[in-house]
Amino acid sequence: MVNDLEGANSEIWEKIFLENEWGKYPESSLIRFVAKNFYKHPNRVDVKILELGSGPGANLWYLTREGFSAYAIEFTKTATEKSIKRLELEGTIKNLQEIKTGDYSILIDEFPDDYFDAVIDMESLYCNSFEKTKLIVGKIIQKLKNNGKFLSVTFAENCWGFEGDEVEYHAVVAEDGPLKGKGYSRYSTRQDIEALYGTQNLKIVNLERIEKHLDNGKVISEWVVESIKAC
Repeated sequence: MVNDLEGANSEIWEKIFLENEWGKYPESSLIRFVAKNFYKHPNRVDVKILELGSGPGANLWYLTREGFSAYAIEFTKTATEKSIKRLELEGTIKNLQEIKTGDYSILIDEFPDDYFDAVIDMESLYCNSFEKTKLIVGKIIQKLKNNGKFLSVTFAENCWGFEGDEVEYHAVVAEDGPLKGKGYSRYSTRQDIEALYGTQNLKIVNLERIEKHLDNGKVISEWVVESIKAC
């Protein structure tokens, strides 16, 4: 059942990206992460950054505009096409080195090991089960250079929309809130974060919990996790 729900996400997000015009600008957590780690690099084009689940290209636009070499894997054809079109219009397409369309748990294997300076996940891994996410994070570690950085932003347990019956460990199909209509969604507890991002070869170097308290009494709650590949 879980595999069916995860697979249905592809069709759900294809429709979302086809019918909606949003996601044009990066989140501040990504800008802080990139600025802190890479703005002082003497030659930004040498910095290789992979985004998992790149959507319609907001983060790719930012990375390529800032002169970094961007790579991406996006689940949906529509979002991939929107990304490429935007970067072409903005004149930053030269810094997009490669974008693949499909399941990043499989396609990430096509990149060399010890290749990326950073990997970013801006609310994409939450669409995968806990066990599948563990496997993906293991592959991310392989693809990062020694001391390579990993940024992941993911939903926390008290976030609006996760009140329903669980379909699998810490996962629901939300019936309310911002995740309604967006298919399989997984939240993370503090213990989940430690288990996923604080492995033997990956060390959490910064952990934040960001909450938006809405007028209706609901909360949008997210983890911002920065990790580094251990040498």
